Amino acid sequence: MCGRYESAINYEELDEIFSKYIGKLHIDYDIDEVLKEEDIAPTDRVRVIIKENGEYKLKVMKWAIKSKIPDPKKQAAGKRGDDAMMPKDFFNNRIETIKTSNVWKEMYQNNRCLFPMTAFYEWPKIPGTKPIQKRISMKDHRIFFAGGIFTDKDLIEQQGASIITTEPNEFVRSYHNRMPLLFSADEAKAFMELPPEGVSTVCKPLDDSFKMQIETAQIIKPEKVVEPKPESKTTGTKKTTKSKKPPQDNIEYDLFGS
Repeated sequence: MCGRYESAINYEELDEIFSKYIGKLHIDYDIDEVLKEEDIAPTDRVRVIIKENGEYKLKVMKWAIKSKIPDPKKQAAGKRGDDAMMPKDFFNNRIETIKTSNVWKEMYQNNRCLFPMTAFYEWPKIPGTKPIQKRISMKDHRIFFAGGIFTDKDLIEQQGASIITTEPNEFVRSYHNRMPLLFSADEAKAFMELPPEGVSTVCKPLDDSFKMQIETAQIIKPEKVVEPKPESKTTGTKKTTKSKKPPQDNIEYDLFGS
């Protein structure tokens, strides 16, 4: 499973809308760090908003939290406890289980965060056709937020964040059976500030009153630099070979599916 989203926002634009609806946003990362704006993928370094010591801070961390899950092969070999576990990057967490999970419950209660977005991507499955990457956005809200959780130290002592997923609303249901937990700017404040016992009231599919739109994604792929091969010193007749076509990308990206 893979996930992708877009965050084509500069700080001034984000700060303006955040300050209007939520509060002052403080930069807490190296602004010279180059971050992807489109086709952002799990384990990429991304911008997330956290609340620390009463202040909202814009930080950069890995989109994934490394944790442990049971390894069937190790279990079959008779191993138990930590010896029967293997590491895994979690970049999505289901709202249905995060509230009670021993691993994630504390983060959900105390370490909630926001992922600023301008769109997310899906690959709708149509029988008999190759999935095409689609861009989904809000019609009347260029900037919106996905609710998530974060940790300062995961399994490998790194900062990481994961997006919370929920059942789809009416619009997204046509394309997938899951969607990120989305908020407009004015609703994101409740997700960040409600106490643990009350935050579940806003953790639900995006209301159908928000207009959404879908279009074919226009991702500009960076050109690959091909180093010229050194000239051969061998003399004589050169054997020509038919050049191979580059492999086609047949990977199906399944966003927010777990």
